[in-house]
Amino acid sequence: MKQRLLTGVAIIAALILVFFSRTLTLYVFDAFIGIIAILASLEFSRLLTRTGYYNFAVIIGIFPTLFYVAFMLCTHFKLPLYLTMVIIVAIALVLMLGLFLYSLIFKKRTLNEMNLRGVKTSLSTYSFQKAVQTLFGMFYPSFFLMLLVILNRCEELTYIFTKASGFNGTLSFFILLLAFLIPIITDTFAYLMGSVIKGKKLCPNISPNKTISGAIGGVVWTVIVTAVLYLIFDTIGAYNTMFTSLHLEIWHIIILSVVASVACQCGDIFESFLKRKAGVKDAGNLLPGHGGVLDRVDSHIFNAVIIFAFFLIFLL
Repeated sequence: MKQRLLTGVAIIAALILVFFSRTLTLYVFDAFIGIIAILASLEFSRLLTRTGYYNFAVIIGIFPTLFYVAFMLCTHFKLPLYLTMVIIVAIALVLMLGLFLYSLIFKKRTLNEMNLRGVKTSLSTYSFQKAVQTLFGMFYPSFFLMLLVILNRCEELTYIFTKASGFNGTLSFFILLLAFLIPIITDTFAYLMGSVIKGKKLCPNISPNKTISGAIGGVVWTVIVTAVLYLIFDTIGAYNTMFTSLHLEIWHIIILSVVASVACQCGDIFESFLKRKAGVKDAGNLLPGHGGVLDRVDSHIFNAVIIFAFFLIFLL
């Protein structure tokens, strides 16, 4: 318990420092998200392998870097967002095709691998499945988490986010605060409410400790906390101006909170499903008392997509 508490304090301290660093440079936050994406991706790759979904771990691990390089090059040439996304997805698809061909070309090596793993399918089927499973690992969690890098720079990218100019960092700070805070609130209050109220299990075959009361409590308290947070920020001149300019009202935040909180819990359940299938308690052991990086960010992954899509509506 003491180790878990110390690790938790260290994580919170790191988050505060990273958020503070944004006043000096955006690259520290970019690097922070990139490192998280790489570590979580490698842990996810190992989970897939343990469940029999073989993949190219190295490619999954380097994809966040490829995403970042492609994104920065696209912004340098001021390419529209849709084209940037198309290019990044195309890179992933080309890699998948290349890996499929690699497995076929190096037939002897692939067959040896199949024999060691006791795979009875054909060479082409195994090669294709391995390439597709690697593609899956490139999107979850890498692609989803790296969307936070785009949000980190939304106020720089006014040629994309046409309504994001003139806020002096308040917009991106508020967006990223929600991206990190909503999963934390959801997880915390789902645990607390579930422990106090108990009741019927949410998904006993996947995560026996989760309850329906906890799931509902997580959503309700997320709505309450984010609504209060909005009201507090609304009293600050710069944020009030931002909310007014974007026509961002409290009911928008309430809707976002409900959808995002549900997404957070889906992310948590999805990882629990993978861990149960892999026969492991944690995705890794990098964070003493907390398991792996993926165990800490499983709720953030789907939330990042929801936050990105939500603010895209207001900023384009």
